[in-house]
Amino acid sequence: MIKTEKIISVIEGYASLDLAEDWDNSGWQINLHHDYTNKVLVALSLTKDVLEQAITNDCDLIVTHHPFIFNKLSKIDNPIIVQAIKHNICVYSAHTNMDKTYGSTTDTLAGVLGLKNLVPADDYIKIAHIKDEIALDDFLESAKTALGSERIKLVNPDNIETVRNVAICAGAGAGNIKKLENYDIDLYITGDVKFHNALEVRGFAVADVGHFESEIPFLPQIQAIIAKTGVEVMIAEEHVPWVYV
Repeated sequence: MIKTEKIISVIEGYASLDLAEDWDNSGWQINLHHDYTNKVLVALSLTKDVLEQAITNDCDLIVTHHPFIFNKLSKIDNPIIVQAIKHNICVYSAHTNMDKTYGSTTDTLAGVLGLKNLVPADDYIKIAHIKDEIALDDFLESAKTALGSERIKLVNPDNIETVRNVAICAGAGAGNIKKLENYDIDLYITGDVKFHNALEVRGFAVADVGHFESEIPFLPQIQAIIAKTGVEVMIAEEHVPWVYV
């Protein structure tokens, strides 16, 4: 067993809570003040299925990327919270602080896609320069394979055919599309691109690889960070909550 405060210290040493946005709720979601932790489960989100995996595998701490609690609670009746407390399981989240730190969710996604020599555009967006220009279709096929995606949503009003400069932002980065007009890019990779976001695209293509697909590669990184303490760490099995028909 490892001291719980040591585990949290390692997480926050990698991505300080000071980096988190004001609107975010990174940090403790359920803190039962365990002095020691036996086993940790890491996941993108706290769901009923993830909680059941923690219970089955005798994990007493779940570390997620997405905070389970965002809004003020007036009462505790959510069945997931209730079951976690009943089974003596703590929950901690590292969200926008992990999105903004060095070695972030975006850095990890870039690595999976083979993008190197990243240059920050802002706290969340990185830009990579591909030495040998590549056909857009070939790049996207490679991305689908790397991410295990069934499909990628492509917005390409200017019929971009080749890619050299790529901007990337893991998670929900569609709100940055207008900002990227000021950068020399051929492609922007992110998730959660909605209809009105797509109408804003000018001068480059946008590939929506999926919010889940863009962030799931980061879980082994969180696992490795926590494992440095010596505690046993498992990665939850998670899937997108829909199918294509």
